[in-house]
Amino acid sequence: MYGRALPLTWIKLNTDAAFRGNGVGCGWVLRDDDGRFLAAKNMCFAGSYSVNEGEALSVREALNWLMGIGMGNVEVEVDSQIVFNAVRSVPFVSAFGLLVGDIKELAATVGGVEFSFVRQSANCAAHAIAREAFSEPGRGEWFDIPPPFLVSCLDYDLMN
Repeated sequence: MYGRALPLTWIKLNTDAAFRGNGVGCGWVLRDDDGRFLAAKNMCFAGSYSVNEGEALSVREALNWLMGIGMGNVEVEVDSQIVFNAVRSVPFVSAFGLLVGDIKELAATVGGVEFSFVRQSANCAAHAIAREAFSEPGRGEWFDIPPPFLVSCLDYDLMN
């Protein structure tokens, strides 16, 4: 459903990564300024990633997705203090640094992207989406109506 027009209000995007075996699940949840669910997506990548690389990979892929659906003016919330600090720092050379460089370029291309750090306890929905990336029936992209496994986490995040 790329190219779909979503409401032109302030948008919040939570991202997270989950790890299992030799892979990382990336997930993100898009909500409006009242916390209502708009969309979510997850994907799984095979390979050996550090926690920081996995978290950065999730942010990078979420920004790619935003660009694909034509969204901007978004606050990206991450629960990794290291990733949050890295996107605000000077460039550095490493696998993680290259991912952070991609994030910065995509944020500039998408436009109106702000980053903020949130406690892990306030990022339940993004983590649930990332974790479900390892399950065939739990992989996908959702618009307007959240998948059933996500509903309780959305409610929990609103209270935290």
